[in-house]
Amino acid sequence: MDSTIFYAVSSIFLFYGLALGFVYVSFIFFSTRAISKNKKRTSFLEVEDIVGATDVPSVTLIAPAFNEGMTILTNVKSLLSIQYPYFRLIVVNDGSSDDSMEKLIKAYDLEEKDATFITQPIPTATVKKIYQSRDSRYKHLTVIDKSNGGRADALNAGINFADTELILCTDADCIIEADALLKLVRPFLQENDSEVVACGGSIGIVNDSIVKNGVLKKLLLPKKLLSTTQVVEYIRAFLLGRMAWSEINGLMLISGALGMYPRLRLIEVGGLDTKTVGEDFELSVRLRKHMEDLGLAYKMVYIPETLCWTECPDSFNIFIKQRDRWARALWETLMRHKRLFLNKKYGKMGMLFFPYWCVFEFGAPIIEFLGLISLLTFALLGWINWPLAILLFTFVYLLGCIFSTIAIFIYVKNFKHYSSGKEITELLLAAYLEPFLFHPVLLYAQVIGYGKKIFNVKSGWGVMTRKGFGTSQN
Repeated sequence: MDSTIFYAVSSIFLFYGLALGFVYVSFIFFSTRAISKNKKRTSFLEVEDIVGATDVPSVTLIAPAFNEGMTILTNVKSLLSIQYPYFRLIVVNDGSSDDSMEKLIKAYDLEEKDATFITQPIPTATVKKIYQSRDSRYKHLTVIDKSNGGRADALNAGINFADTELILCTDADCIIEADALLKLVRPFLQENDSEVVACGGSIGIVNDSIVKNGVLKKLLLPKKLLSTTQVVEYIRAFLLGRMAWSEINGLMLISGALGMYPRLRLIEVGGLDTKTVGEDFELSVRLRKHMEDLGLAYKMVYIPETLCWTECPDSFNIFIKQRDRWARALWETLMRHKRLFLNKKYGKMGMLFFPYWCVFEFGAPIIEFLGLISLLTFALLGWINWPLAILLFTFVYLLGCIFSTIAIFIYVKNFKHYSSGKEITELLLAAYLEPFLFHPVLLYAQVIGYGKKIFNVKSGWGVMTRKGFGTSQN
C-alpha cells in the first residue's frame, strides 16, 4: 500500500514535469520560427517608410502617474520624444499627493481647458481638470488631473479623452524607445485577413543602466543578482513564451507596460477592469472573448524587439509583494473567465490556450508546493530512493538551465543588448543560480498570493518602491 501511494503520487509529478518540458521545447521551436518571420516582415516595411507616410493610424499614448514627482519630468520628456507622424500623449495624474501636478504645470506651461463637451463612455473616478500646454513644442501633450482610482481607472480616463484610432497603454515611469510606435503599429498595417486587437512589445530591465534626460544611453546589467536574475526571467518569458504564443495566435497576455489596442475595441469591452490587480491580463482575455463572440477573425501580436525599459524590484521584500500581486491577478482573471475552460464555443482559445494557463501557469506553483510537501513526507517515512531522487533533481535542474541558456543566446544573437563575454557570463551564472536563490522566493510569493485568495484576505496593488534612474538622468 505504501509503495502504491508513493508511485502514484510520483507518477503525477513526473507526468506533469514531462508535459511542461514538452511545452518548453515547443516554445523554442515556435519562437525561433516567429523571430525569423519577424525579420522578413520588417524588411518589407521599414520604420523609415512609416515616418514619412500620410495614411498611418493616429496613436494616443496614455501614461498614468501616481506620486511620480521624483521622475515625472524626465519620464514625460522621454515620452514626448517618441517618433511618430500622428501622436498624442495623455498623462493622467491619478490623484497624486506629491508635487507631480505642480511640476508638470510649471515645466510645460500648462493651462486649463474646457472638457465638459467630451463624452466619457467608460465610467471613471472624477476628472477634475484637463490641461494643455501653451508652448507649441508640446501641443501634443494633454494632462488629466483626476481623483485617485487606480491604474486601470486612470487608463480608462485617458481612453475616454483620446480621439485617435489606436491607444498605447504604458506607465509614466517606463522608458520607451523613440521608434516604439513605429514598430508597434506595423502589424496593424500589415495584417489583411484578421483584425489586430492588441500588439505588445518586449520589456527590458534598466536597473543601474545609464539614463540621461529620459533616454537610455547605455544598457548595463544590474549590479544585484536578484535584478540580473529577473533579466533572465524576462528574456525567457518574452522571447520564448510570448513569441511562441504569438506565432500560433494564442497570445493571452499583453504587458500593461506596453500594449497597443484599437480604441473602439477598448470602448466596446468597457475599458480596463478596475476591480482586479491584473488588469492587463484580464483585458487581453476579455478582448479575445469579445472577438470570439462577434465571430470575427482577429490576432494578438507580439513584437520581439525590446521597446520598453522599466525598473524591476531589487529587494526581496518588494519582489515578493510584486509576485504576490501577480499571483492574485492570475487567480482573479482565470476565475472570472472560468467558463472558457474546455468550452468548444471559443475554439482553440477555449480548448487549448485558456486551459494551458489554468494547468501550467496557474497550476505550476501548486504542483511545486505539493511536490515539496510530498518530498518531506516521503523522506520522513523513509520511502525515497535518494540516489534516484538526486539523479532526477539533477536532470530537472539541467533541463531548466538548458532552456534559459537557449533563451539567452537567442536574445544575444538577435538583439545585441548584452554582447560582451562578461555580460553573457553573468546572465548564465544568474540562470544557473536561479533555481536555488530566486525560485524558492518566487514560489513563496505565489503561495502567499494564492493563500490570500483562498482565505479572502483583502490586499490591493501594494507599493512598488522605485529608486528612479539616479543622478545619470540630469
